[in-house]
Amino acid sequence: MTLNKSKGKMFKSVGWTWNPVAGCTHGCKYCYAESLAKRYGNSFEPQFRPHFLKEKMPNDGSWIFVGSMGDIFCPGMKDDWILQVIGRIAQEKGNNKFLLQTKNPFSFMAFFLELEKIKDKLILGTTLETTESTPWSVAPPTSERYGILQKMKSLGFKTFLSLEPLSDFDFNKMIRWIVAIDPEAVEVGLENYSNHTTKPNDRKIRELIYNLDVLEIPYLLKDNLKHLGRDQE
Repeated sequence: MTLNKSKGKMFKSVGWTWNPVAGCTHGCKYCYAESLAKRYGNSFEPQFRPHFLKEKMPNDGSWIFVGSMGDIFCPGMKDDWILQVIGRIAQEKGNNKFLLQTKNPFSFMAFFLELEKIKDKLILGTTLETTESTPWSVAPPTSERYGILQKMKSLGFKTFLSLEPLSDFDFNKMIRWIVAIDPEAVEVGLENYSNHTTKPNDRKIRELIYNLDVLEIPYLLKDNLKHLGRDQE
């Protein structure tokens, strides 16, 4: 089976993961998926799995996370692969939403015409580990990711934010970004398996959570932040 039931470590709205594409070229030093691939001697270069496109999709109203073991829009993913995945989503008649999560949201604009046609089926997401520089990755700066996702929101797309692994950040700027993006949901977590980011102190994270509550934005705290509050999804 190529469609997998979510194991519970993702946002609760994500009911399934689906990986017709896998791998990534952003080189994030903290990436668990890449470290897992290397542990088993597998490549993490972008790859296409066309047989996954034949999978029968559920109709349970949950989100289907596309490419949870990589980044569907990272450099190295071929346009034809992406177009085939978008085309498969377009065929769906059920009530599920498809989460397209990327650290390269510039590609949302590159594929805008195709995405616009299936806007009602999509959640567009990005990762904002910080408001500052990201020396642990060659992905586009978070300020640019924010700008594109805010643009997509203004064009009528639903959005999602992953603040994981959360590194120290400018509090006021992060709140402004979240307000402008107005996501359907936010997940917040710290670096788990390595030590490349600068973890913010608990007080700042509590203030962030408090503001998410005030803004009435659903959120999920990953296990390493459970001691700071409760999920509000």
